[in-house]
Amino acid sequence: MYYPKSQIQSNLYTNGGEFILSTTKEDYKGNYYKVSSGKLYSGKNPTDKPNILLSPQEDKSTYDPTNILDLSNFDNIISYYGATSNIYDLTKNIDTNQVRLIPSFNPTLPTDQDKQNGQFNRYFCKKTNELKYLEIDKKTYDQLQAKDLQIAWDLYEPASLLWVIKGNQETVFNTNKTSVFKIEQNQKWYGFSQYFKENYLKYYLEL
Repeated sequence: MYYPKSQIQSNLYTNGGEFILSTTKEDYKGNYYKVSSGKLYSGKNPTDKPNILLSPQEDKSTYDPTNILDLSNFDNIISYYGATSNIYDLTKNIDTNQVRLIPSFNPTLPTDQDKQNGQFNRYFCKKTNELKYLEIDKKTYDQLQAKDLQIAWDLYEPASLLWVIKGNQETVFNTNKTSVFKIEQNQKWYGFSQYFKENYLKYYLEL
């Protein structure tokens, strides 16, 4: 499908551990680009072949195979299947008869303006009853912040992070790492720093 340049974010890069090739399911490391539909493809841009669709990897650092769905736990039922039962959470006065959205992995990528500014905002959320983290987009972050009834805001805690992508490499690395650890400490998001796997130069632009 053809996309005009205005609908393509090109020259993005991953160090691996984030995406897999949809064709071989292998870990992908290298340049990629994002189109307006949200899909990601290998290559710097559509002319840099081959353009293979990329899929997000499961975050193994936060995956717990022992975390089996407990049907006696109402919060778990909501988290896995959405609020479809005709039950009311009396403690929060939430009508759980309505199906609510569950946050999904959807990272925000730097725009051309962000690249000029040398920084942009990244958004994350944590399950309230588990040490599980997920990168989300601004829309989902805003919904959680606003306690929008269309999303399971009571099951996830949101946080935003100013991410530096330009400047002295060592300074950028340390600045981003410090910002991550501040969230980990201030919000008691234990293990949040492990989500980044020391990749504090993600999206870094060489001078």
